[in-house]
Amino acid sequence: MALATVKDVEDRLGRPLTDAEKVQVTAWLTDLEAQALARGVELAALIEAGTLSAAVVTAIACSAVIRVLNNPKGVRQRTVSIDDYSTSETIDSAASAGLLYFTDVEWELLALGNTGDAFTIRSYGEPDCRRGWWVHTDQWVPYP
Repeated sequence: MALATVKDVEDRLGRPLTDAEKVQVTAWLTDLEAQALARGVELAALIEAGTLSAAVVTAIACSAVIRVLNNPKGVRQRTVSIDDYSTSETIDSAASAGLLYFTDVEWELLALGNTGDAFTIRSYGEPDCRRGWWVHTDQWVPYP
């Protein structure tokens, strides 16, 4: 399942993509899906189960691709000078990496069932799906 289409990226970018960019965008969308799978997030299964919105996944994937399209070289600051005229701009650090990645906020939107943060201690136990008891250290007796 594709996270987004080239048309989705074009719509959000606000311009048509060149043929070369279309090939790159298709590859980047595949790379993003692989990144999610590497983290154990199966986006297609979550969408199919209704746990995650396809629109959210499409928006997040397009945002990641557009960050690279807008700044493929990872430029942080740009200065243009002509004779005695000079203009300078600084690009936000999130957009200046030039790398294809999901931001921390985007991962939070994709992370499901994560109710705690690092170093969080729950004062209650997780429900046990196995009903029964241990009669000895090596013998489990399930309820009938």
